[in-house]
Amino acid sequence: MRYPMTPPPPGRALIVLAGAVAWTMSCGAPGSPREAPSPAPDTTVTADALAMVPPPDTAVHAGRYRSVEIPSRRALRGLWKELGPERFLLTLKVNRRDSSHVRDGDSLMVPDSTAELLDLSPFPRELPSIRDFVKLILVSRRVQAFAAYETGRLVRWGPTSTGRETLQTLEGLYHTNWKDKERTSTFNEEWLLRWYVNIENFLGISFHLFDLPGYPASHSCIRLLEDDAIWLYEWAEQWKIDPQDPRRILQHGTPVAVFGQFAYGKKSPWRKLAMDSTATNVPLGEIEVPVEKWLKGPVGDSLRTVTAAAPADSATR
Repeated sequence: MRYPMTPPPPGRALIVLAGAVAWTMSCGAPGSPREAPSPAPDTTVTADALAMVPPPDTAVHAGRYRSVEIPSRRALRGLWKELGPERFLLTLKVNRRDSSHVRDGDSLMVPDSTAELLDLSPFPRELPSIRDFVKLILVSRRVQAFAAYETGRLVRWGPTSTGRETLQTLEGLYHTNWKDKERTSTFNEEWLLRWYVNIENFLGISFHLFDLPGYPASHSCIRLLEDDAIWLYEWAEQWKIDPQDPRRILQHGTPVAVFGQFAYGKKSPWRKLAMDSTATNVPLGEIEVPVEKWLKGPVGDSLRTVTAAAPADSATR
């Protein structure tokens, strides 16, 4: 991906952090709902202190996470220097946000230095009930995360920002329909949606790269961090359209199951990780009940022929 070298226009910022360059854009109209800030747990330590000396073993809580206070941008840079680009990015994923949305006074849940990405997945490593599906994407609104499975085996997970309370991403079964590396939002022509993977053709709902502020903030789309957006763009299958009749789908793309309910206005699960390392876990039963119902029904048959409109021009965010 190429980025312009000129200064960003008003409302955007060019952030250089964690070894990557990324555009960030304003998150909707002023006064949009935000999660109320939560007090930091008693285990909080400051990133300024961590930048000076290695953290002691006693700073690690619940065997996997410690809470680190971020009083300033200097403290955030200190944490990035301590962790390195890869582990800093992993920390952002755990906290469901991008670097530009870490505010002064925030606290971040920092995972154990030995934990890898899949070790920290809120989703099970195996889903035996979906082994017959070559690919499946799960999106938990409750823990704001997606998971990608191949024949029942977890291959990737990442954070999301789904629909805000007034424009929620509706629960149900979708499919990845078509893709576009860049697409302009119909809500605002200044919003450029990169790595766009459509899942609801009539309403223009999709996965794409955009701001992750640490809570559901989109207009029904499923926002992703850049590395996850690029990976999903390459991995997900598109639908196959009848060349004689573009209104007819010959084969659906990758199934996408959206489920769970986010507790708007309450403390997010990932903010509890320093005290409870299982706070974001999605148990097997929570997945299987809705997913099996959808996938075993006729709507889950990705090979059947159905009638649908041609790709829409609409695009939300």
